[in-house]
Formats: sequence, C-alpha cells, structure tokens
Amino acid sequence: MKPSPLVINSSLALVALIWGLGFIPQRLGLETLGPMAFNAWRFAFGAITLALILWLFSVGRADLLDKNPLIAGLLLGILLTAAAGFQQISLGFSKVTNVAFITGFYVIFVPVFGLFLKHRYSLLTWLGGSLALLGLALLSGFQGEIQFKGDGLALLGAFFWALHLLAINHFVKQHNVYVLAFYQFVFCALFSLVANIMFESSLFATNSDGYLWALVNGVIVVGIAYTLQIVALKHSDPFVASVIFSLESVFGAIAGYWFFQEVLGFYGFLGAGLMLIGCLLAQAPEKDVAVRDIA
Repeated sequence: MKPSPLVINSSLALVALIWGLGFIPQRLGLETLGPMAFNAWRFAFGAITLALILWLFSVGRADLLDKNPLIAGLLLGILLTAAAGFQQISLGFSKVTNVAFITGFYVIFVPVFGLFLKHRYSLLTWLGGSLALLGLALLSGFQGEIQFKGDGLALLGAFFWALHLLAINHFVKQHNVYVLAFYQFVFCALFSLVANIMFESSLFATNSDGYLWALVNGVIVVGIAYTLQIVALKHSDPFVASVIFSLESVFGAIAGYWFFQEVLGFYGFLGAGLMLIGCLLAQAPEKDVAVRDIA
C-alpha cells in the first residue's frame, strides 16, 4: 500500500533535517581528512550500516547477486561520487555561503532536466521552487561575490545532485530500494577512494577525530538518511522532493547557530520563511493551474 503524502513528505523533511545536522560532523571531519578521503570513509561506513539493515530485513542473496540493481547502483554511485566530491572540494576554494546557495540550484535543475523525461508540474509548484531558491539565497547570505574555481565546482556538484535525484526516481521503480542504496554507497566509497589515491596525499586522518566524524556522518547521514531518501523517492515526485530537500540549508543554519554560534540575522530568517512557503506551494495538487501539457 502506498504511504500517504503526509508520510512521504515527512520522510523527505526528516532526510533534510539529518542532512542539515550532518554539516556538523562533515565540517569537523574535514579538519583532519581530505575531501575525497572523508567521502571514502563515510560512504564505506554507510555501506556497512546498510549491510546490517539488509541482514535485519533478511534480504536474500538472489537480490544482492542480481546484476540489474548492481548496474543501477554503479550508475548512482558514479553520480553520487561526482556530486558529493565537487561539493566537498569546492568548500576549499569558496565561501560556505556561496557553496550552499549554488548547490541549491538543483531545485531548478531537477524540473528543467525533468522536462526531458516528460515530468510536468503546476505553476504553483514552479513558484514554490523559485521561492525556495530565493529563500536559500537569503538564508546563505549570498552577496553575489563569485569565486570562479570554487563556485564553478559547486555548480557542477548541483548539476550532478539533480541528475542523481532523477536517476534514483527512475531506478527505485524497478529494484529493491535497500539493495540499490547499498550498491550506490559501495561504489561511491570505491570511486572516492580512487580519486583520493589519484589526487590527495593520504587516505588517513591526521588524528582519530577524523575517523569519528566520518563514522558519525557515515552511519546517520549516509546509512540512514540517504537510504530513507531512496525509500521515500519511490513514492514522491522528484521536483517536490528536491524542494523539500532544500530545507537542509534551514536545518544546517540552525545547527550552525547552536554549535558554531553563527547568527542568521533578519535576511536569514526571511529566507528560511520563504523556503518553508516554497515547500508548501511545491506540494500543491497538480490540478492547480497545471502546465503538464507544455513542452
């Protein structure tokens, strides 16, 4: 039986909450690990976490040995490696606020790419996405100061986040969601390891704190939240999901306030409010001023 829209959207919001709080261990972990090394460790820990979930749900060997979810997981792993990698690397060259705003462009990339996959959305849904993007700009404090190298990498990351979300939306209708998530974590960890060996000096942290933060992020953010993302996307529209996922920035700002004493200010709170309104509008029924027949 298909879950109710309330359950689905609540699950998506929970993913955004965990992702937002996940900035804490992610930021702390990068003090002792390179970006691709951190990704390799955290996605490896996430894969181990999900392996335990697969065992608890008694997923059979036949599902794990099926080549079709393996291939789908490989493709998702490639997209996830690119998205997470470009985002992590960009943080070393550009302001966090710039990266946060530019990453939010996947809110617009998803429906634009979706048009080529014959996804159609109501005018209110498009308006909701636009308000959420504007809110994200205000929340991040984006001042229009462009650092070409870092911001360009962040934009590439947003491009791949959108492709990753749409790819998940396609594959979850065909495969066991837990097996699919497991394989994407495994391949993302492996590809991140390859990138680390090629471009970074070491896979190992300068002190044990790096492994601790990678473990926390890997278990909670990757193993739990990324898996829940795939489960929820089986029953959700990708654009609506992308708008709700953009609340990650709101929760990240709250985490920054509590743990790093980063104050939002007036425009930050205004941006958070616009994002909440945008999320509500993006979930409007398609019968509202539909544009499904356009293009």
